[in-house]
Amino acid sequence: MTGADVARRTPAGRSEHPHAAYQRLALADCPKDLKLGLNLGFYRVFGIPSIARVLAGTGKLTSQPAVRAKATGTLMYTLIEHGLEDPAGRDAVARLNRLHERLSVGNDEFVYVLGAFCVTPMRWIDHHGIRRTTGREKISAHAFYFDLAERMGIKAVPASYLELARWMDDFERHHMAPSPEGETLMEATRNLLSDRFPPVVGPLVQTAASALLDDRLRQAVGISAPPPVIRLMVTTALRLRTEHTRRRRAGGPSTPRAELPVREQLPKG
Repeated sequence: MTGADVARRTPAGRSEHPHAAYQRLALADCPKDLKLGLNLGFYRVFGIPSIARVLAGTGKLTSQPAVRAKATGTLMYTLIEHGLEDPAGRDAVARLNRLHERLSVGNDEFVYVLGAFCVTPMRWIDHHGIRRTTGREKISAHAFYFDLAERMGIKAVPASYLELARWMDDFERHHMAPSPEGETLMEATRNLLSDRFPPVVGPLVQTAASALLDDRLRQAVGISAPPPVIRLMVTTALRLRTEHTRRRRAGGPSTPRAELPVREQLPKG
């Protein structure tokens, strides 16, 4: 199912499903950038020692990183493509619950993981994507992960996208820190980023990986800051890519409406 399919399934005159704008963004409008953003969100959780210890303790990410990454991606995109209420989506939620019930982490850690998957891709698209995300898309992304949390028994999820983003940032300030497990996870999975980067930074992928991570996360997972010249090259390459793709889309039929305020409410039926 594509984002266009989501639109076609909405009967005329009826309100769009709260998750539909996020589905279109992920499947039709910005699929490559959102997928890269999800990958970057996944790497953020390595910077939280309590989460990193559990992930490293299972041994699966360190022994079979490609297999586990593919399995995680398949589950996430089953949820996004089919929706949480579809039989395939319900089965994916059940599989997530079976996996997570054996993990000894607290509720806040689960909220943080959801926040990383929700907020990180939107921020990546806003800074480097073919266009900025709209307020409606941010509301829709939050609705998707809020509803997923409900189905997984995760409590106390902030009630809006902006609140979740602020909560995530505050959680990182208090809890993101270096750990041996975080370093091990990053080292084991770092090569998986190579096929997610925009082609323009492909030749510098290993160093570019560190350039795309902020200082706090780099320190937490044991990655050295890139040399200033490499950081400048990566930043310039990404800026040129963003300017080029946004200029190409300017005035085109698929150019979205002006940025909607995040406080906008979804339309009522």
